[in-house]
Amino acid sequence: MARAGELLFKHDWTVNDPLCSEGDGLGPVFNATSCAACHKDGGLGGAGGLDHNVTTFTVRIEGEKPREGVVHAHHVLGAKFEETLQSVHPSLPPLARPKLDQLVAVQGRENHCLRFPAGVHLSQRNTPALFGSGLIDSIPERAILANARLQRARVGKMVSPSPEDEALPIGRAMRLGNGKLGRFGWKAQMASLSDFVRAACANELGLGNNSQAQPAPIYGHAETAKAGLDLTDRQCDQLTAFCAFLPKPVEQAPRDIDTRKVATGKKLFESVGCADCHTQKLGQVDGIYSDLLLHNMGEQLVGGGSYGEQPIPLPDSDEAPLPSEWRTPPLWGVADTGPYMHDGRAATLEEAIKMHGGQGARAAKKFAALPTWEQEALVLFLKTLRAPGDRTEMLASRRSSRTLLAFLETPRLP
Repeated sequence: MARAGELLFKHDWTVNDPLCSEGDGLGPVFNATSCAACHKDGGLGGAGGLDHNVTTFTVRIEGEKPREGVVHAHHVLGAKFEETLQSVHPSLPPLARPKLDQLVAVQGRENHCLRFPAGVHLSQRNTPALFGSGLIDSIPERAILANARLQRARVGKMVSPSPEDEALPIGRAMRLGNGKLGRFGWKAQMASLSDFVRAACANELGLGNNSQAQPAPIYGHAETAKAGLDLTDRQCDQLTAFCAFLPKPVEQAPRDIDTRKVATGKKLFESVGCADCHTQKLGQVDGIYSDLLLHNMGEQLVGGGSYGEQPIPLPDSDEAPLPSEWRTPPLWGVADTGPYMHDGRAATLEEAIKMHGGQGARAAKKFAALPTWEQEALVLFLKTLRAPGDRTEMLASRRSSRTLLAFLETPRLP
């Protein structure tokens, strides 16, 4: 199943694709023609550069029904039918693929930001790496919740801090509308790897399935008639199997690096507070460097919009993530999966650390206060967190297909 999923992951999808026996194949709107086109840095299944960022939008205008979603980069019928920013609001330019610096002002850089009308917010999402995602899927909910309780106890209070609180961070578990705990996606909006895969197939490729319909163009015209499902449940399970068995990233220093300096950097990573959220071990999964909790990162790191037509929970729910709340991204493989932050605004690890605000501001200030050689040591430690590279040939030999089927069919313990 994993090998079949690898072929689907690499497959270049087309309109009326022969692998979509009942559906219309690619589109009508889409961001890429294959999973591998975006998930490639550090090896197959890795992260992606700014050129594959996804643009999201949120519209909250008085007297209008709230809207949020994705501005897809392409349409199967060509540029004339593409979604653009003007599809979101008529005062915006007809850009189908805006660059990050047109949407976000980054301090210290030349910016060309557009002016957003009142009530309209645009954001982008960078492609996350999928390495070790099967292990993330296996972490019991109780381990995530225990970490949240530990963070609350550490500051001696049982409520989340205000957005501007720079005390020890307190994360919150993302409880979804279906009762499950979110753990995948920048906003922890997906409970399982299967949910994540199915949503990505629909929203990125326009491959509708039993869990997620293919998106219709946001301007409301259906130039391409919707057909049956593009992906069967079995195909979705095969893709999930491939992602589940992508190798875990490794912690490995190159031979020419001073291991004593790396060890110093790892201690500093803990002492300045990075490890408060980027927890090395979660449940039985070691080396993840994430608590999988939502943390408020302050006004400078906001990002509205939803990855999907129907977010769970609904955007006006009390449980919905705030625009400034983000799931702590796992740092395993971080040395090979830049750029960094939710939209890729940080080109280097040093920039990423310094951009932390809100509940991450305390650690960022401590890092900035370190002497240069200690900052270098901490970053050097992060550069030992390597992506596994192209090791997909290990998939068949690591576990039998019977074990894989059991993995897919066994519900995760709460």
